[in-house]
Amino acid sequence: MTRWDQARQLFGLGRRQRGPVRSEACESVGGPVSAAPAGHAVRPGASPAPRTAKSVCIASGKGGTGKSSISASLAALFVRRGPTLLLDGDLGCANAHILQDAQPRQSFANVIAGEVGVADIVTPCKNGVDLLAGGSGLARLAGLKTFELEMIGRGLDALEPHYEHLVVDSAAGLSRQTVAFAVACDATVIVTTPDVTAMTDAYAFLKVFVRQCEVQGIERPMPFLVVNRASSHEEAASVARRLEEVVFKFLGRKIELIGELPEDRAVFRASQRRRTVVEDEPEAEVSRALQTLSNGILSRLSRVRATSRAGLGGDRSAGSSMGQSVGQRLANGATREKR
Repeated sequence: MTRWDQARQLFGLGRRQRGPVRSEACESVGGPVSAAPAGHAVRPGASPAPRTAKSVCIASGKGGTGKSSISASLAALFVRRGPTLLLDGDLGCANAHILQDAQPRQSFANVIAGEVGVADIVTPCKNGVDLLAGGSGLARLAGLKTFELEMIGRGLDALEPHYEHLVVDSAAGLSRQTVAFAVACDATVIVTTPDVTAMTDAYAFLKVFVRQCEVQGIERPMPFLVVNRASSHEEAASVARRLEEVVFKFLGRKIELIGELPEDRAVFRASQRRRTVVEDEPEAEVSRALQTLSNGILSRLSRVRATSRAGLGGDRSAGSSMGQSVGQRLANGATREKR
């Protein structure tokens, strides 16, 4: 029986199985650039602060886990603490604009076509969030060439100093560019539900994430875990224990449960009104849980940044990924692939 089969069996059995901890390597899986985001509330002539945005990628191995709703709500909460950019990482089948009730005039499709720079496609949203929209129904954007991913990275690197926070609403699955965005961010959050297929796919994502870091020769924090649509705290804790055990047994790594979100119809009602649930029904149980999750993510991002500054002195060189922006890591990762 392969280790992958053993991992799947552990999920299917739904009980803890003890055994020796074993670590294994996993399977691998230029357009115009504007200096400032069009339409963004940066005063004319103002110079951006010498900073890079605190970045988090919201990912899931399986579609339908509620990842996009969580991303939208987190962006809506983050913007209350500073300028926030939401990037729709599902470049070919984008939907992040829906929960922002926005109608982007341009998207990453225009960037890839060489018509505009990344900063030119920024869409200001009603709640103060700025959006970088993906294309809709464009299969071509689901598999970018290496130089195109590098081009997006360079554009992001120039844009990030204008923001305090960057939220990447990743595409579901294990595509090359999906994992590239996750590895490029300061932190990644993997969203699962109690469904066994969602847990299995979450493990698959973590496995590829670890391998991609090894391939690039960089150190990245392990993704944090969020259990969505949990019927109770006990169910969320059980899901977390099962994933923690499998990840530790087969990858030799530890993951941390950073949040649990209840099943709540308020999310559906908000989406029908093209709004985030934290804005539409702020007193709903899930909205309160999202606020707690937001605080936890920002706390950990600050911790990651503090570690980066202490260990690297703010170094943004190609060999020091912890001191880099998302755009720089994305571009450098793409450059390494070309070698």
